[in-house]
Amino acid sequence: MGIILPKQVGTEEGKLLFQNSVGVKDFDEGRKIVESLKKTLEHYGGVGLAAPQIGISRRVFVVNISPTENYPGLPKIGFQAYINPEILEISQEINKDYEGCLSVFYATLRGLVERANSLKIRYLDINGEEQTEEIEHPFYSRVVLHENDHLNGKLFLQRMKTEDFSNLYWNEDLDIRKKDKYGK
Repeated sequence: MGIILPKQVGTEEGKLLFQNSVGVKDFDEGRKIVESLKKTLEHYGGVGLAAPQIGISRRVFVVNISPTENYPGLPKIGFQAYINPEILEISQEINKDYEGCLSVFYATLRGLVERANSLKIRYLDINGEEQTEEIEHPFYSRVVLHENDHLNGKLFLQRMKTEDFSNLYWNEDLDIRKKDKYGK
């Protein structure tokens, strides 16, 4: 597997985005999925990607979070894979911020979503070792919750409150397909 254009809502391939994914039992398969997710995320950008987004119904997602020139306050997490993740706890403290998705109109649409500021997650790493992590940064928590939702057949649009739909915004310049067209 290599770079795969993320499946889109409203397409036949995109139906997988609304289904529960199944756990990984074969770690060779898990590693291949992680590698494809990593290549795809590096190519198209973004901070997270889940297996259903590339057409694979498995409980795997990856994140790649680091400070940037535009967002210097982000934590330096780097690339991390989560296989068969389970959210154990989420904080009562929440924040509301804009989210987008590589599988929703090619990342051109953004909407306000409330998410927990922190969480506790158990997962298997790339070597099949069980890990438990407490995530205290609100942005990191948001990304993990967003990607985990994909494994449960949910999109950020389904997490939005009705009153926040009037704040949806579209930015055609964010279309990830342009990275294929212009080789960026």
